[in-house]
Amino acid sequence: MSFADLRLSLATQSLDLVMRHTIMQSLSLADAKAFPLGQSSVGFTNDQHIETLYIHIPFCHTLCRFCSFHKIKYNQQKALVYFEALRKEIRRVIDAGLRFNRVYIGGGTTTILEGELVKTIELIKSLTHVREVSCETDPSYFKTGKPELLNGLVDRMSIGLQSFDDNILKASGRFEKFGSGDEQAIDIQKGIELFPTVNVDLMYGFKGQTPDSVVADISRMIQLEPDQITTYPLTLGIGKSRKKSQCLAGDPRDLWPQFLAVKQAMSDRYAMEFPWTYSRNFGQHVENKYVLDGENCFGVGSGAFGRFGQQFQVSSFDIDGYIQLINQGNVGTSHHKMLSNKSINQHHLMIMMGKGYLDNALFKAHTGKSLWQAFPLELSYLLASGALIKDGESYRTTESGQFIALKMFSGFLAGMDYLREQAIDLAA
Repeated sequence: MSFADLRLSLATQSLDLVMRHTIMQSLSLADAKAFPLGQSSVGFTNDQHIETLYIHIPFCHTLCRFCSFHKIKYNQQKALVYFEALRKEIRRVIDAGLRFNRVYIGGGTTTILEGELVKTIELIKSLTHVREVSCETDPSYFKTGKPELLNGLVDRMSIGLQSFDDNILKASGRFEKFGSGDEQAIDIQKGIELFPTVNVDLMYGFKGQTPDSVVADISRMIQLEPDQITTYPLTLGIGKSRKKSQCLAGDPRDLWPQFLAVKQAMSDRYAMEFPWTYSRNFGQHVENKYVLDGENCFGVGSGAFGRFGQQFQVSSFDIDGYIQLINQGNVGTSHHKMLSNKSINQHHLMIMMGKGYLDNALFKAHTGKSLWQAFPLELSYLLASGALIKDGESYRTTESGQFIALKMFSGFLAGMDYLREQAIDLAA
């Protein structure tokens, strides 16, 4: 092992330990306060703008083994009542003054009741202007559903594949749910032909994977020519979900060569936007705008999170409880807590690291502090580990730094897992 590889290995191992401690400290819901009943908004001013409205659909026909997102097995009657309550909440927060640029619909299986999803998107567009509607789905939807119903309503479709490898699909429980890798490739191609922008999610870091097998997945995806490919390591949670993912995960020391293999396989046809997101560099331009202060998000629906300013918002993780809250004239928010400036700035650091450039002037204009004032320990660590090089008063990310940013992103996903586990306990 070369000195550079040894330095990176030690840096990422220490990063994992630090992130675990930081997540459990800054993302603890032990100090979350119950949101007062009888309020039909969460303190919005008239025409308050945020970047994204997140909508959660917590139903699936079958449950994947490694997925920690809030969901239950599909029950049509409960889902119909849920969608009715969801639209009441959406109307309520818009009437209270909330305005947003984008809508992101996640789950669960968002397309489980297409007619209800169509009604929900049409309601939003009738009440306010949005620039983009994004929706998650699975490959089999394009075989078993009626995706043409969403054509013209959804601008960006994100399809969760994870892998074309049938052995990985069987180990994760996705083979019996969505079919073989060959079948899913056919389904994804149908989606690409239907929607203006299509992203496909791939994961690596599974047990038994090698750089060559990861490249095989990437190469097959590139042949389908989606607009974006999001690819990142299997997330190892820090709570109860860790056991589920650990049984699927390979040796963490294999992630660095696999990351390098992904970069190389992508390089001719796809440009790196972040170490976890690649956009095609052929055909019509795929816009990926990065705005440092444009990350506020409000969540609606059972199992949604949101953040605007320093306030972190948790919607009820009890579906019946959520429906009751809405029918009593409330919003679905059950708890909230204040985030520290430090934790918000650490999220900005991850995004800047991923983007490849830490702009000191932009950061200072946004926060009132220089990068060094905000991150003395973090920058010392990143410089010593070879993750950053100085560029005047700013910094550029090295290839090792891209990998560390990817590990930070994995830590962020683990933090979301940890929050969901705590939110389930709050709803109990």
